[in-house]
Amino acid sequence: MTNRQQSPVAKFPQVGPNAKCDFVGSKVMRGVDRVSLQRNGTIVFMLAVITFISVAFASGQIATDQVVPSVINYSGVLTDNDGKPLTGPEEVTFSLYKSEQGGGALWMESQRVETDKQGNYTVTLGSTTVAGMPATLFAAGEARWLGIEISGRAEQPRVMLLAVPYAMKAGDAETLGGLPASSFMHAGVVSNLVSSGTSSAATSPTAGPAGLSAATSNVTTAGGTAGAIPVFTTSTNIQNSILTQSGTVAVNVSGRLNLPSNGTATATAGRNSRPEDFVASSFNSGTGAAVAQTFQLQAEPAGNDTGSPSGTLSLLFGSGTSAPTETGLKINNRGILSFAAGQTFPGTGKGTITGVTAGTALTGGGTSGSVTLNVDTTKVPQLKSNNSFTGTELFAGNVGVGTGPSSTGYTPLTVGGVTNFGTWFAIGNSSAGGHTWNIISAGSGNAEGAGNLGITDLTGKSTIWLEGNTNVSGTLNVSSSNNPLASSTITAQGYDGSAGITATGGNGDSSSQTADGSGGVFMGASNYCCGNGIEAYTGSDLAGYFDGNVYVNGSIDKLSGSFKIDHPLDPANKYLYHSFVESPDMMNIYNGNVVTDATGNATIPLPEWFEALNRDFRYQLTVIGQFAQAIVVQKVSQHRFGIRTDKPGVEVSWQVTGIRQDAWANAHRIPVEEEKDARDRGHYIRPELYGAPEEASVAWARHPATMRKLKQLRDARRGSATQSRFDARRALPSN
Repeated sequence: MTNRQQSPVAKFPQVGPNAKCDFVGSKVMRGVDRVSLQRNGTIVFMLAVITFISVAFASGQIATDQVVPSVINYSGVLTDNDGKPLTGPEEVTFSLYKSEQGGGALWMESQRVETDKQGNYTVTLGSTTVAGMPATLFAAGEARWLGIEISGRAEQPRVMLLAVPYAMKAGDAETLGGLPASSFMHAGVVSNLVSSGTSSAATSPTAGPAGLSAATSNVTTAGGTAGAIPVFTTSTNIQNSILTQSGTVAVNVSGRLNLPSNGTATATAGRNSRPEDFVASSFNSGTGAAVAQTFQLQAEPAGNDTGSPSGTLSLLFGSGTSAPTETGLKINNRGILSFAAGQTFPGTGKGTITGVTAGTALTGGGTSGSVTLNVDTTKVPQLKSNNSFTGTELFAGNVGVGTGPSSTGYTPLTVGGVTNFGTWFAIGNSSAGGHTWNIISAGSGNAEGAGNLGITDLTGKSTIWLEGNTNVSGTLNVSSSNNPLASSTITAQGYDGSAGITATGGNGDSSSQTADGSGGVFMGASNYCCGNGIEAYTGSDLAGYFDGNVYVNGSIDKLSGSFKIDHPLDPANKYLYHSFVESPDMMNIYNGNVVTDATGNATIPLPEWFEALNRDFRYQLTVIGQFAQAIVVQKVSQHRFGIRTDKPGVEVSWQVTGIRQDAWANAHRIPVEEEKDARDRGHYIRPELYGAPEEASVAWARHPATMRKLKQLRDARRGSATQSRFDARRALPSN
């Protein structure tokens, strides 16, 4: 029986920190080989000693059929991106390369690695398959670089294997093309070599790689195709693969090239595909060396641990020894591109226009080449031609009719002429009951007098009404005996000393000819902001003056209130003012005096409407003429309340207040505090009290155009008054 012995294990330090590579030797080597390597300026000396100890068994024979294990022991340390040890089980991919940078992997496998508390681990490379690592990896005697990639992270800088793994070449010395000689023998020949006089144990053929019997190998050289790369179609048969090689220029794939994921996804993390690298070499003038430029494509998971997981194809880049990182360029599962931050493209649109079609009033268009659109002259008005406008027109700039347009913003529509009669324009309405009005600026030949403005109803007598603010700096005469709402004369003068408007009542409403008419009726717009019926702004005196009774059918808001009368002691020379009594409530005050009877009691009667008008009563009692105590013994009830003093015949001054509860008061409670609306916020009723300009007033916020006009009028008046005073001083005789 043949004795089998395993070759001793020789371990050598690996290049790089915290790493070592062990390899199970395949041949007996005697003596010591000293190998020196110089990498990055550091001389690494390694002593490779492979010792074979012959062991003689009882038969005295030395084994000559040693089996070379096709595996490599490797030890290292797993750390995260911050250099901290990884202490849990990790999915790690090991790959062998021909060079330190770039190029595709010659071999790779993934293993689940267990580490200790310091991140140390040891694995057996090639242990995931029965055949182990291919001996051809080291057959050429070329250097091999080991790449290590922890799942979800970039591959670490490659580590060069030293000495021992290349001893696998020694195991190839007994083979022909990597196969034992028996693989090229017919099975029948081997059978004939078995003597009937020997035991089956002694004559069984030597086992080939991976435990396959050499007698069952069925490898031949017939039937292969030149340039085709072989593949094992079974454990014993070699056929043409889908890969072919054209000299040393290209490798062709006649099928699909799969780059599978580097592991199976879990709920906590997805798995990337194996990457595909494209490596260019650029010379760096600063360092005087070539630098690898690696572009990498890989499929990446998206939406991991969701109900609709997906993936993207991403572009990564790395320069030199740097691991490739994301560039930001991705393609999702629907072909939509995501670009790197800062990427710009010509134009601002999405570029989806496929044609230009001529719309209303246009001609031309097209779907390719230079596209031209033209104006349809049958639909668009022409200059210096008669045009008829049937739709709504808008002139955004100034317009002149009969004259050039105004150059100021005050008269955007200018109507001019040079006729003696006057210049006018007509406003007509041809619907039922409609009239035509002329607005004319009279000339010297007009009976109304040159310079006057006339508004004339040419087809009847109709009403002229004004809505909004009206400023008149001349004389305005309005007379229409058939107009019940304007049967009065209105005179408005905009100069100091004149009333802003004088209104005298007329014949009254047409439905009641005997009623007195109002001097004027003013109504604000209900569907617009700030539509007050009438607004008055002070000039140098009062904003308004009423000689007679005034009735307000609503509430009055004011800054203060008082009465003003001729002073009782000097009515010809002085006024007397008293301020109103005010409170946050709608309060009524009632008071009087009463004398208690012989029992100290008194009943104070109140009007029969007292409880209907008021609620929440408050009482005040004050004794007069002597020290006594007074209390309310009966609250208001049945239009009265009762008091009592501790002495008989005491005069008591009483006061009762109540809060209004009538229908108007209940529907119009006065808010004690109120937030200003958005229009008034930031403005003041009287801005000068707070050191703010007049433009910060609420009036300016609500009526900016009106307030600007008023300010212009005031400034003009002040200028005129100043000029008058100046002229008066100039007219004074000099001394």
